[in-house]
Amino acid sequence: MNEQTCPNCSETIAADLEACPACGYLLVDATCDTHTHREAEGACVICGSALCAECNKPQGRHFVCERHSSVPLISGWAQLYSASDEVEAGLIRENLEAEGIEARIISQKDHNFTVDLGDLSQVRVLVPAFEYEDALEVIEQHTSTEGEVSFACPGCGEAFEPGDSNCASCGAQLPVTHSPA
Repeated sequence: MNEQTCPNCSETIAADLEACPACGYLLVDATCDTHTHREAEGACVICGSALCAECNKPQGRHFVCERHSSVPLISGWAQLYSASDEVEAGLIRENLEAEGIEARIISQKDHNFTVDLGDLSQVRVLVPAFEYEDALEVIEQHTSTEGEVSFACPGCGEAFEPGDSNCASCGAQLPVTHSPA
């Protein structure tokens, strides 16, 4: 496989790509998706929209469109979810990976310090920026009408599919989740 180094972020990427998946730097000539008379400088790392200087809402070296400008980015990874503990984050990561979406956890918790540090103690679930929208769809399908994310039956812990009303294993009533689109 031929590889090259992105001139914007120094990431090693495949030689046949049109944009760096880590930062969105365009490796080919393109025009802005919104302003078709302007040259694009990069592509949104999340949705791939070609962006001119006016449309780009950069986060560090990342090219980002207006729609995704509030998504926190870290070295080509997008923050999908913020959990209160590593167990919850781990379950979300496992379920995303079961759907074929790579996920990582960043935890700033100090396991030797028992005081809650607020924002410093967040446990973040990250996915590759280019998989953010697919991962968000998985999370939304498993979010109850009360805003809780659940992938398993509260009665027996068995996994369930979005839209199921009763657990196939124990028969317990499941949280009402958003149905798949």
